[in-house]
Order: sequence, then structure tokens, then C-alpha cells
Amino acid sequence: TMPKHCFLGFLVSFLLTGGEGIPPALDSLKPQRVQFRSRNFHNVLHWQPGRTLTGNSSTYFVQYKMYGQRQWQNKEDCWGIQELFCDLTNETSDLQEPYYGRVRMASAGSYSDWSVTRRFIPWWERATSI
Repeated sequence: TMPKHCFLGFLVSFLLTGGEGIPPALDSLKPQRVQFRSRNFHNVLHWQPGRTLTGNSSTYFVQYKMYGQRQWQNKEDCWGIQELFCDLTNETSDLQEPYYGRVRMASAGSYSDWSVTRRFIPWWERATSI
């Protein structure tokens, strides 16, 4: 068990920093159900907020890449947004190529890990949704 003076020291430092010294469970900030939705070759990335309810201060950051590329690309229009979707139609225009998207969330100075989609092939999505 923790000695009383250690616990009190922790409590005082916690109260003095307003709790900010203790990061939230970042895993619970992580966006959920990140997936492409495709209709008529219009490819939009959608996600749900993480399990931690953080109010309106949450912002999201979106990146994408083609399968086989090492570097993720920032989607400038979806960098620090509050919406739960991002249009990646222009970035996924090669219908035969597989793509990935990923999203992370920031809230009160803490960042979640990235949540990555499954592999997305525009032509295949079109073929399976007819």
C-alpha cells in the first residue's frame, strides 16, 4: 500500500494542476468505427467519437495513403475539424488501387492513437454495393 504522505503529495499536485498532469486514458479517446462509405464513387471517411465523452472541444485529424506507400498524407481540409466525416474522393480517385484512411482525436491537449480503416478499394466497394 502507498504511504499516506505519498498519496497526499499526489493529491495536492493533482489538485494544483487541475488534473491536467494526468493524461486521460488515451485509448478511450480513439475514434471508433472508422470506415469509408462509397456512393457513386464519392468516397467519404466516417467515424464515431471515442468512448470518452469530451464535449465540443474535440478536434479530428485525417490522413490517407495508397496501399504500399510508406508515408501518410495529411488531408488539409480535415485537419483539426470537429465533423465526424471527411471527403476523400479526390485522394482515392484511382478506382483499382487500395487505400487506407486514419483518424486521431485531440481533446484538451491530449491526442489519441490513430484509428485505421480496413483496406478500401473504390471499384470493389462500387461492385459490392450495386
